[in-house]
Amino acid sequence: MPKILLVDDVDLFLELERSYLEGCDYDLVTASSGEETLQRLDKIAPDVLLLDYYMPGINGDEVCRAIRKSAKWAKLSILMVTAAGKPEEVQCCLDAGCDDYITKPVNKQELKEKVARLLGTVPRRTSERVAVKLPIQLQEGGRIHKVTAKDISASGVYLKSATNLEENTTVEMKLDGAQGEEISLYGKIKRSTQKDKEGCGVYFIYPDQHSKKVLDRLIRSKKIDQLKTDGVDKKLVQRLQTLESECSQLRTKQDDALRRIGELEQENLDFANQLVQVEDVNNNLTNLYIASSRLHSTLDRSETLEIIKEVVINFVGAEKFAVFLFDKKSKLLKFETGEGFDSDESFADIPLGEGVLGETANSTENYFHQGSISAGSDDINAPIVAIPLIIHEQMIGILAIYRLFIHKEQLESIDYQLFSMLGEHAASALFSSTLYGHSERKRQTYQGFVDLLLK
Repeated sequence: MPKILLVDDVDLFLELERSYLEGCDYDLVTASSGEETLQRLDKIAPDVLLLDYYMPGINGDEVCRAIRKSAKWAKLSILMVTAAGKPEEVQCCLDAGCDDYITKPVNKQELKEKVARLLGTVPRRTSERVAVKLPIQLQEGGRIHKVTAKDISASGVYLKSATNLEENTTVEMKLDGAQGEEISLYGKIKRSTQKDKEGCGVYFIYPDQHSKKVLDRLIRSKKIDQLKTDGVDKKLVQRLQTLESECSQLRTKQDDALRRIGELEQENLDFANQLVQVEDVNNNLTNLYIASSRLHSTLDRSETLEIIKEVVINFVGAEKFAVFLFDKKSKLLKFETGEGFDSDESFADIPLGEGVLGETANSTENYFHQGSISAGSDDINAPIVAIPLIIHEQMIGILAIYRLFIHKEQLESIDYQLFSMLGEHAASALFSSTLYGHSERKRQTYQGFVDLLLK
């Protein structure tokens, strides 16, 4: 049974990873720091290491570099799991020697596929490849090469190159999409043949969301071209040549077939989009179930706030956010906790009705920025998302999101659902912990009074 070592300083995320990989016939072991990982590595002897990038003490990239220096573990399969999606951070992971990486919030299916690939239990060609002739600029070890793609899929590409690229070399590739937009992809050389020294296979290392969409459009475009040139049209022409007596009828069938091809392609695209949406919804529901269980696991208010931060970072994928609580006496929103701000940054109290936060608190309706959110916001009173925390029809605070790790152009319907449900659970957990804190203080006061009377 393959042994998988899961490393993350957030217990909540370790629980999520374990839930995703349970039932896959793996022996799952956990560690909560880089130091613990290095100390226990020989004893655990994992087949695959899932390593968080950001951790207190030793970061994941440092752990990866230390492991690669060990002759015993130099070839250990390492998957970096991180909220980092910036090019320089991705490059840092790859330079450290990891085999692949995936960003938080983690998609269940992608995680399972990547672990299986690292274990060698997934066929090399996991998706259909389309024959192409695409020029690609490839960067490897500071050198730039001009190569040609001979076939391509969502998971990899076969390159024709006079340059001998070594197995497991990390490369960066740039190519043009179907509409002329540039696609930038990281990959690893994973298939080379002795017979064909000028060719090699590359599998893609987790493209960002934009690149995945552009790559998907390119593959669909090339597939349609291939069908038209090598498939339906060619067969129909051959049929027309051999059956001249049915010429008129076949022309009609050809027109119908071409129209049907267009209809089927659109149906396939719509169906694929529906599958993606269903998978995203299932992924979000799983995340929310685990997050809500964790949120309601404590009645300590400070712990509840820390868990809210963990959930917003690891499950929502927020890079910058804040929780404001409503003070009934002053009628003001007061900053309580957050992430992504400067340590010396101060926060002014916000009156009801002032700016996005004040208006959201006043209306008690969710706020979602309309338009592009890729740049995020640095204005404390103008978040891209503001969710009122409401319990028993009373507004107790605001969850404000200013920037996401995953740079998407705009919010989608599943984002609205996820943020709304998260707000409900956060409000309930905060209310319960605050109420418990008040009752506990009263109990202690009463107990002290009784103790005085009994003396």
